[in-house]
Amino acid sequence: MTLTEFSSAGAKVGVTSQIEAARGKELVVRNSRFLIGVTLSCTVLAAFMSACMVLVAMSQVFPVSALTSDRGWAAFRWMLSASAMGSMCPWLWNLGRAMSFCRVVMDRRGADFRLGTKKNPEELFMGWDQVVSVKRRRAGNFYTFAVTAADGSEARYTSYTFFRPQKLARLIAERAGVTIEKS
Repeated sequence: MTLTEFSSAGAKVGVTSQIEAARGKELVVRNSRFLIGVTLSCTVLAAFMSACMVLVAMSQVFPVSALTSDRGWAAFRWMLSASAMGSMCPWLWNLGRAMSFCRVVMDRRGADFRLGTKKNPEELFMGWDQVVSVKRRRAGNFYTFAVTAADGSEARYTSYTFFRPQKLARLIAERAGVTIEKS
């Protein structure tokens, strides 16, 4: 086998009968309603924990006659923890709501991306013959994927958009006949 027989990274591998068969089946990819429910219920749990931490902090302060520097420091730490837990509530709520809106519909024509939020939707359709590359970037435990079309348009999603972004990238790359590039 020579080097010219290997496909380069990101190059089209050609449309085979297996790819055509996969394209023929319509597939809708969206986040699990159960996991979105878990994310939203964690918001309520975080609010409850924050309220409990405030009560513990107040128990360290009162009665004021028993207040010492150690108890004051403990009350400060509990209040700091309560504010951190409370600030997590809107973040988790917004994350769960945004993730419930995102979806990708793959059919024989191409991939129809619906990303963003309900108030600010980002919709993009990409035909399979227009997909040039699927790129993956990882920073720590955070993944970013970019599906680029021949006209320069790009659908970008992260691990905060879909619970399993790597699987979605594999499905798109498989149906488009390209490989996933690391960037």
